[in-house]
Amino acid sequence: MNINKILLLLLAVVIVPVGFLHSQSDEFLPELVGTPRFYFDAISLESGELGVSRMDVYVEVPYEALHFFKLNDAFRSSYDMTINIYDSVETLINEKWWTEKIETKDYNESVSPARSNLSHQSFMLIPGKYFIEVQLKDNETQKVTRLKRKVDVRNYFSPKFSMSDILVASRIEMDSGKIVVYPNISGNVGTLRDSFYIFFEMYNSISADSAKIVVTIHNVKGDSINRDSFMYALGSLKKSCFYQITTSQFIAGDYLLEVRVVPKLGSSGFSDELSAIATRSFVIRWRGLPLSISDLDLAIDQIQYISSRDKLDEIKKAYPERKKELFRDFWKKKDPTPNTERNELMEEYYSRVQYANKHFGHYIDGWKSDMGMIYIIFGVPSNIERHPFEMGSKPYEVWTYYELNREFIFVDVSGFGDYRLQNPLWDIYRTQPR
Repeated sequence: MNINKILLLLLAVVIVPVGFLHSQSDEFLPELVGTPRFYFDAISLESGELGVSRMDVYVEVPYEALHFFKLNDAFRSSYDMTINIYDSVETLINEKWWTEKIETKDYNESVSPARSNLSHQSFMLIPGKYFIEVQLKDNETQKVTRLKRKVDVRNYFSPKFSMSDILVASRIEMDSGKIVVYPNISGNVGTLRDSFYIFFEMYNSISADSAKIVVTIHNVKGDSINRDSFMYALGSLKKSCFYQITTSQFIAGDYLLEVRVVPKLGSSGFSDELSAIATRSFVIRWRGLPLSISDLDLAIDQIQYISSRDKLDEIKKAYPERKKELFRDFWKKKDPTPNTERNELMEEYYSRVQYANKHFGHYIDGWKSDMGMIYIIFGVPSNIERHPFEMGSKPYEVWTYYELNREFIFVDVSGFGDYRLQNPLWDIYRTQPR
C-alpha cells in the first residue's frame, strides 16, 4: 500500500479550516524531506601567529550516505573530500583535498545512521569574511554533494579581551591525562542522552584574573528560555572552557546559544565594555524526525488533518516531556515500517506541509490554507485546470484526483489570491474508510 493510500485511511476525523487565504502555485513538484549527505562545521580560534587566525573545519559523513561494497569478509567505502576557501568576493584562496577510506565487518554498521566518519582540516586566514565550500564525491557511485556557507574569521591579535567561536561536543573524555573532545558537527543534540557540551577559548590580553561567564539559550522565537552564570579563573593568556548543557527540559526545535564572557580586573571589578560574546545555533531532533520540524508545538498543530480533536488536545495540553512522548507515540502507531528507524509516512506528511508552506502561503501559513489542506491530505493532484480570466466569474482552479474519483474547486473570492474551497470537505470524509 502506498503512502497516499495510507494517509487517506488515517482521515477518521478532520478539523476543517474556514476562510483561509493563500497564493496560487505555478506547479507541483513533490519535495521529500531527507537528511543531508554530510555535515560540516567551521570554528575560528587564535593561531599563535601574528596577523592570522586559525579556522578548523570538521566534516562528518554518516555511513548511510555512502555506498559500501563487500570485499572478502569486509564492507568497504571510500570518498574524496575537497574544502575550498573563498574570500568575500568569492575568489578561491585556499584548497585542500584528501581521500577517506572506511571498512567494517558488520553490514548493519554500513547502513547505520548512527555511525559516521569524522575528518578535520585547519587553515590559517587573515581575519575577515569568507565562504567555505565542502565537496564529497563517493568513489563507488561517482555522485557529488556540495555544501557552502559564509563564515567570519575573528581577529585575535588586537589588544582586547576576546574569545573563540563555540564548538558543540557530544562528549568529553580523559585519555592518558589529556582531554579528548568529540565534536557534534551536525548541531543536532537531540540524539544524545540528556546533555551536551560546549567548548571555547578565552584570550586574556588584558591580564584579567577571572571572568564571569553567562550562558543563555534562546528559542526560535527569540525568547530566553535558560540562563546560567558562573565564575571562571583565568590567569593566563589563553584559557579553555568546557560547559555542560542539560537538554532534558527542551522540546524539539531550533535554538540559539549565546556565551558572554565579562572579565574582572582586580579591584576595578567587572568590565562590561571589555566583554566578549559568541553565538551559535543548535537543534534538537529526535532520531527519525524529519528535518523540516523545527518547532514541536507547531508540528503538533499540523497533525490536525489526521488526528481527532480529543487526541490533539491531549497532546497539546501535556507537559513538555510527556508531550514529546505522546507525539512520538502518535506517529509510531502509524509507521508503515515499524521495524525500521525511518517513519516514511511521517516524512511524507511533513514534506507536504513544507511544500504547502512554500507554495500556498499568503496572509497565513500555507499549511492552513484550503489548497494547503487538500494538498497535505491528498498529495499532488492528477490534473489541474486553471481559469484566471473567465468572463463573468472570479478566478478559479479545479483539482482532480482520478484514482480517488474526487474533484476540488477553489475560487479566488477577493481577487488577491484568496482561493477558497467550494465543495464541503466533511461530506468527502463520510465516505472514507475508518
